[in-house]
Amino acid sequence: MSALETEHIRKNQALLFGGESAASGDEPSLLLLPSDLKRIVNEIKTIEFSLGLRRWIEDYEKVGQRGRFLWQWCLKGVRLTTLPSVEPGLREHVIETKMLSILYGTLIDDIADREQDKEMLEMAVRLGWDEWASDRLALWSGRRRDYLEMIARLGVEVWSRCETYPRFSEFESMLRFDNEQSLNAMRYALLVNHSPGILNSIEHDLYQPHNMQIMFMASVDLSASPDFDANELGMAREIFWHAQRMGRIGNMLTTWEREVLDRDFTSGVFAHALGRHVLSPSDLRSSPAHEIMSVLETAQCQAHFIREWKSHREQMAGKIQNVACCDLTPYLRAFEQLIVLHLCSRGLM
Repeated sequence: MSALETEHIRKNQALLFGGESAASGDEPSLLLLPSDLKRIVNEIKTIEFSLGLRRWIEDYEKVGQRGRFLWQWCLKGVRLTTLPSVEPGLREHVIETKMLSILYGTLIDDIADREQDKEMLEMAVRLGWDEWASDRLALWSGRRRDYLEMIARLGVEVWSRCETYPRFSEFESMLRFDNEQSLNAMRYALLVNHSPGILNSIEHDLYQPHNMQIMFMASVDLSASPDFDANELGMAREIFWHAQRMGRIGNMLTTWEREVLDRDFTSGVFAHALGRHVLSPSDLRSSPAHEIMSVLETAQCQAHFIREWKSHREQMAGKIQNVACCDLTPYLRAFEQLIVLHLCSRGLM
């Protein structure tokens, strides 16, 4: 049995929520029976999309590689984690905007992780800000051009929708900054995949969590939150940062095996293994996938990441009281549920 399997984590509850906080009932329980896991996955599979979102997903499927379950999972996650401060009349529109941003980000991320094509990645990134980039698309052909044109269309759609929100002009610079952080994470991913020897936990933790787009999506929410006090942005963004790290950890625990098969070694699981010297850069370059997976299973990396998840959760919980204009407790609860969704979906995304 894999040491990162959901079943292993379920049976070793102390890894997840042990100690005084758990005893006091302050932390959530992830004690889920196999029937619970199956029920949650089946619930995700029943999620339906709006007509507009379904059309975008169908367009994505003409060029992208991810299955429909991922988008159902993402929609459930986006609904959970949308800030309670969002204007109720805008909530569904904001949720759909963030889903489109995930489609956009996934297309670019897959260039770095699966295609590992530097020229194509730089073109995709430039489509978001270089006014001449769209003209240069004429120089591309075939599948690569179709793929890049899809990225360009999604980028225009996301920003056009954001521009309609009541506080867009106030928060535009923050939104664009957060988007650039996500794109930079993808550049870092390609750098690591081309040169595994540079991978380390410090840089992974600095750059890679941004590919979750959680801080960007929080900024989208704030653009549609008329009553949020801008004076509390700094503290709120600390909370969003911890949430992003929690989301990244759930993602790593869920997808590392697929990433081995894809020869995508940008995950913190691999950085941690290199730091512990249970794997070397040469192993990542040349060892067969099954050997790398066997080493990681034996290394039992999950305890490290669960402890880290707990630390971010505790810090997030401690900071919520410092934001007075909006009760962010539901946001914390959403990320407690999000890791359950991650662990239930292992091997499906």
